[in-house]
Amino acid sequence: MISTETLHQSELTLTNRHPGTVRELLREHRTSRCHRIVEWLSAAFLFPILKGLLAVIEASKFLTVIPAPVWSIASMLISIAVYSSRMGWGLAVGFIMLLMIHECGHLLAARYYRTRVSLPLFLPFIGAVIDMKQPMRNAWEEAVFGIAGPVLGTLGACLCWITAGITGSFYFAELALLGFFLNLFNLIPLGFLDGGHVAVVLTRWLWIPGYLIMAAFAWYVHTPVVVIALVVMLPMALSVFRKKSPKENLYDRVRLGKRFAMGAIYLALVSFLACSMSLIFIKDIYPGLKEGKSLSLAAASASGKK
Repeated sequence: MISTETLHQSELTLTNRHPGTVRELLREHRTSRCHRIVEWLSAAFLFPILKGLLAVIEASKFLTVIPAPVWSIASMLISIAVYSSRMGWGLAVGFIMLLMIHECGHLLAARYYRTRVSLPLFLPFIGAVIDMKQPMRNAWEEAVFGIAGPVLGTLGACLCWITAGITGSFYFAELALLGFFLNLFNLIPLGFLDGGHVAVVLTRWLWIPGYLIMAAFAWYVHTPVVVIALVVMLPMALSVFRKKSPKENLYDRVRLGKRFAMGAIYLALVSFLACSMSLIFIKDIYPGLKEGKSLSLAAASASGKK
């Protein structure tokens, strides 16, 4: 193994840099590695810590003292503060607004089917969580609840894209790209993602390719939260190999016409989002980069891979 001192001397020989500069580079490398370790440990303990905190809060009836909107707004502000360290305040605020529009789609679907749900709780690097106060009655309602978020979220991203086209704003182009990616990622047919809810009305076997897609994404971006999510969702993905209970068979019983309709909507939405991401990058993002504009999304991604 090459020692740090050997690396230090080689750097001096090849680049003829001042020793202080090389020491700073090595120090920065060690610091980024420490940050990476802390990020992995935080992700590993994030889910049990959050579960424990929610259990304590519910047991102490603390949630009844503070109104639900206060919890939702406070979590939103905390998420903005955390995201701003990666992508800047402007993009962080825009991203949370797009996420809120996405979650409003779920709330509208729940209200339509008169299903009691909580207001969204925003969690940094996870997204947002809506607590189901009562279960959905059948797979069709669950699929509508799942697809409603990406549909409304896609409309919000389209508004950003239209604004970018009218004003020539690189910021709104970035925001549109981020919004399209957010909704496309959520349509991966796996577990508690929106695509996982849609898959229930189509076939639960879609959870297997969905798990492979998530695994490929985790390998590419090296994001701890995605890796932990893979571990958490593995039992759900493997559950397709066991025989369904009579209650599950009754839950999944949906007319064939509705299955085809939901499948068509799902495929159309995935295709639109994938094409829109490509078009906006070619039409708006790439020309902006050639003009010397910096991509905040790329900077955030790069800082996450250190």
